[in-house]
Amino acid sequence: MARTTLSYSVADQSFRHGKSLGVPHLALQLGNALAHSGRFDSLTFLANSELADSLPAGIPMRSCDWAAGRRASRILWDQWGCYETAQRTRNTWLLLPKGFASFLRRPPMRLAAYVHDAVHSFYASKHPRALPRLELHYFQRSLRATLQTADVVFTNTEFTRSEVLRLAREWDIPAPRTLVAGIGFTPPPDPAPQKEDQLVVLVSPYPHKRSTQALSWIARWQQQSGYTGRVHVVGSLPPDAAPPSDAGWQLHTRLSTLQFHHLLRSSRALFYFSEYEGFGMPPVEAVLAGACPVFSSTKATCEVMQECGRSFSNDDFQGFCTATESALQTPVAELRTWADQLLLRHNWTRTTATVADALAAVPR
Repeated sequence: MARTTLSYSVADQSFRHGKSLGVPHLALQLGNALAHSGRFDSLTFLANSELADSLPAGIPMRSCDWAAGRRASRILWDQWGCYETAQRTRNTWLLLPKGFASFLRRPPMRLAAYVHDAVHSFYASKHPRALPRLELHYFQRSLRATLQTADVVFTNTEFTRSEVLRLAREWDIPAPRTLVAGIGFTPPPDPAPQKEDQLVVLVSPYPHKRSTQALSWIARWQQQSGYTGRVHVVGSLPPDAAPPSDAGWQLHTRLSTLQFHHLLRSSRALFYFSEYEGFGMPPVEAVLAGACPVFSSTKATCEVMQECGRSFSNDDFQGFCTATESALQTPVAELRTWADQLLLRHNWTRTTATVADALAAVPR
């Protein structure tokens, strides 16, 4: 069977300057999994110096530091530089793990893209003033270019696949071949440390994360239940939100990956409020860390978690209280069973096989 040659672009991704931490982490993990799969005749990373140590040794890398620069540099990379650099590798495929293609030119090689969500479409309809209009327009136009020019699109969930197909219908363009590749997770390296009487809540300045509601509801539940443990708030808050002044609350605006995982592994539960997700990784990460997730019942996250964790509706406070109390009473054995189920359902072996098979099936 003919093998595939692949260029993989993470050059424009940065933990220091990017808005999202999840997408760069996912892109690096997928890239490493593809590199170790043995399914490609050659694989070249288009990367930057910040990410070099996170890429597998012995795999060719083209250094493109300018791609992770200021906004103008990133736009130039998106619209022109990425294709130019990938073309010089002479590989037959380019995979864009952020999912956004150039709308100024067509790709000079086979194009694949991993689409995480259609959140910009969601914002355009639900929160049209929350993001700059030019930013919304740019990313929607880039996603449209993906659907117009990609030979194959991969998604993280069946929900995101349905979003891709919905947008293709709305934009009146033929839908590309769209497959659910999923996401992989790895088990924690050692047993969870001794649990402390503390909870973790993730927050964000973006309105779809419902951070103001999260703080309000947790404080109300705390008052009703008499809970006296610590509450760790992780992330940046919107301007109108602040954690209670109670000494038991602590705000961490930025934690390293290691610091966050240690905090999660020593905590009893994770709160994850949202009104839109393409996947929802933190509830899975919580289970693997031995903390019970309490999460909004978005379509994607419910698809991902299925019977694992405790979900609630964003318009049902008492349902949230019930989910929280249930989470705190979840036995360790049940969390371990959930972890086994989630690792079986979401693993890189399955993801890389889906990607490699799909690329190999497209005629050269």
